Amino acid sequence: MSDSQHTGTSRRTALRNGLLLIGGAIGLGGGAVEARALTREGAAAARPEKLELNGRGWVLSTPDRAAGELLQPGDRSTVSGTVLDAKSKRVLGQFYGVRTAYSSGKLPFDVADASTELHTFTFEDGSILGMGSVIGGASMFSIVGGTGRYAGKRGTYSAEQRVRELGGDGTASFVINLEA
Repeated sequence: MSDSQHTGTSRRTALRNGLLLIGGAIGLGGGAVEARALTREGAAAARPEKLELNGRGWVLSTPDRAAGELLQPGDRSTVSGTVLDAKSKRVLGQFYGVRTAYSSGKLPFDVADASTELHTFTFEDGSILGMGSVIGGASMFSIVGGTGRYAGKRGTYSAEQRVRELGGDGTASFVINLEA
């Protein structure tokens, strides 16, 4: 009696099973190579992008308040200006924001020294929407949405706005960190 008769497996079945096993291993190996390639592409697409921007012509408009007049808690304002690439100084787009002033408690409560803000950066290839709070000087904001090239992006950015109406020189600085 042959070995195949003892185990109940014919030589043909054993060869077929062996070929299936080899084919499966090759398929898995090829899939692993493709998975590694996709992972590299995904990593490249997910690589953080840093935008360094400046602003000029930064204007704060607060109804019922004169330029330089202290803001009161609850005052609502708009902010706007032109956005430029920090290195090339090339104009990239516009900035629009709305803000509500409040007291941080560091000064008398009838003086607004902080604000909650919603920002829109508009560029030729899309827009970025961010929000956060300002409590003096530079502040951190969260990216909450975008359109065009920025759709689906997330991240954070630092912002320092120096509006003339509050004693600044009408400029701004932003460092935006985008992730996929």
